[in-house]
Amino acid sequence: MKERIRIDFLAVLTAGVLWGTLSPAGKRLGMLGTDMLTVGVLRAVIMTIGVGFFLALYAPRFFKVSGKQLFQIALIAGPCMVGIYAGFFFALQYLSVPMTIVLFFTHPLLTTIGSLVITRETPNRYQVSGALLTLAGVAIGVFPQEGSFLSSVHPVGLAWVMFAAVGMSLYSLFGRLSAQSGFVPQPTLFFYIQAFGLVWLSIVKTFGTGWGNILLLSLQQVGLILYVGLIGSLLGYSIYFYSLRTIQASTASIVSSIEIVTAFALSAIMFGQPPALQEMVGAMLIILAIVLVSRKKKNPRAAR
Repeated sequence: MKERIRIDFLAVLTAGVLWGTLSPAGKRLGMLGTDMLTVGVLRAVIMTIGVGFFLALYAPRFFKVSGKQLFQIALIAGPCMVGIYAGFFFALQYLSVPMTIVLFFTHPLLTTIGSLVITRETPNRYQVSGALLTLAGVAIGVFPQEGSFLSSVHPVGLAWVMFAAVGMSLYSLFGRLSAQSGFVPQPTLFFYIQAFGLVWLSIVKTFGTGWGNILLLSLQQVGLILYVGLIGSLLGYSIYFYSLRTIQASTASIVSSIEIVTAFALSAIMFGQPPALQEMVGAMLIILAIVLVSRKKKNPRAAR
């Protein structure tokens, strides 16, 4: 059991590194004038086809689901998938990569609070301390150097990134609940949440920006979208979701904040956007939260 927990912990770290590459990719797509709803829809298409193909080959029994379970998953998929797949990239159109990442990492605190209600797992002192450190890192990271908060952080970007944070929190919590209680088998939830996410994103796109711009994508845009869908999403979210079988959602959310280091480094290299001093301090506090929860003694009951 301890060996499995250690492997899943490393899997969450790996997922965080892969997600860290999504911010520069999304920023580049925005600079190319890409419609972010198009990115979200194509990302969901890749995820749905990829996960569905894997289940069809190795575990077709997980396609079986009741009407009640489908309804539950459809409700969950709305805020989760629209927030994660589209909301985060929308935020990048208004905010820098470091600012978007730091604000996005309010989700560990949201997950820690939500675990009391959804998974009924009471966070221990390490998880609470890690979540508070993450919140402190976010607060310092977005603290304006001059002027008011809203003058330093675009309100539209702030709204989108907070929506993405809520989506990520719900994604972690229901993934953990699935592994913990089996209200829906974990592979079943993982596939259908992608499929219903695609439905929600398609509805939003139909009434939002329409479908004509898909035919206008350049090869560079298509390449970036394929990277986002196959590597950052299909690989990253698969190993993260699977790791929730042994790791509490609150811990996984904090550990995945290794994404910050990757995103900061890549944005500095690719866009000449080195993080500001307060963003670096905020990131260090968030990384300290990772160290804190990784050093705690594992609770066998929680890891069951």
